[in-house]
Amino acid sequence: MKMDVGPLRSMLHERTHHTIEVFLYRILNGKLSKPDNFGRQAKIVFDVWKKRGLPLDTPDLMWVKKYIEIADKLNGGEKVTLDTKLPEPFSAREMKVVEKLLYERRSIRQFKDKPIPDEMIEKLIYAGIMSQQGCNVDSRRFIILKSPEEQKMVRSDIPIENCVMILVCQDIACYQAMKFDEYVPQNLYFDAACAADQICLMAHALGLGSCWLTHGEETRQKIRDHFGLPKTFVSRCHIIVGWPDEAPIKSLRMSLKDSMVKKEN
Repeated sequence: MKMDVGPLRSMLHERTHHTIEVFLYRILNGKLSKPDNFGRQAKIVFDVWKKRGLPLDTPDLMWVKKYIEIADKLNGGEKVTLDTKLPEPFSAREMKVVEKLLYERRSIRQFKDKPIPDEMIEKLIYAGIMSQQGCNVDSRRFIILKSPEEQKMVRSDIPIENCVMILVCQDIACYQAMKFDEYVPQNLYFDAACAADQICLMAHALGLGSCWLTHGEETRQKIRDHFGLPKTFVSRCHIIVGWPDEAPIKSLRMSLKDSMVKKEN
C-alpha cells in the first residue's frame, strides 16, 4: 500500500504478464492445465491498485482488467473465446513500405531551422512506448529538450543545432521492486534500446531525420539535478530529431553470408 506508484504499476503489468498472459493461450488450446486460482497474484496487486484509488481507465489498466476478467471466467468454469487474430503476412505493397522504413533509414546530424509540430513529437514518443520490453515492466520514461541551453546539459560528440532532443530514460525502481535489476540486468539496456530504435524509425516515416547517441553518468547526474529526479531515474541515451538538412550516403552492412555464423555440415 505504501509502494511508489511507478513500481506498483510495473508489478501489476509484470504479474499480469507472467501469471496470466504467458499461460493463457496454452490453457485455451489444451496444451496446459489451468492452475488453481489462475491469475491470483495479478488480482492481489490489482486490488491494492483499486484500494488506493489509482486510475483504472488508462490503456495499460484496461489491458490488465481484460486479462483478469478472462482468468476469473476460466476459474468459474466458463468457456472463453478470444476475438484476437493470428499475425498474417504483409501484402507485397505493404512489404515495400516496411522495406523502405527498415532499409532506407539513416542517421541525420544536420537539421533545418524549422520547428517540429508537437503532434509529431507525440507520435515519436508513442512509438517508443509501444516498443518491445522485457517482462512488460514498462519502466521507460522520456524527457523532451527543445531549448538549446537545456540541450547543452547532454554531452555530445557532434555539433547539434535546430533539433529536438529526446532523452530515453528509465525508472530503475520499477526493476528493483521485483529484483529484476539483479535477475535480468541486461533487460534494462535492451528495453531502452528498443524504445530508441522505434523512435528513430517513426522519425524516418514522418520525413524527419534522427541520430541515436549515448551519454554517461556525468550527463545523467546533470539531468537528475536539473529536473529534481531521484537516483533511480536514469537517462540511458538521447536522440536528436529535426528536419533533414543533409543527405548522407546510406551506410551499408556486410553481406548476409558474412554475418551468419553456422557450423559446417
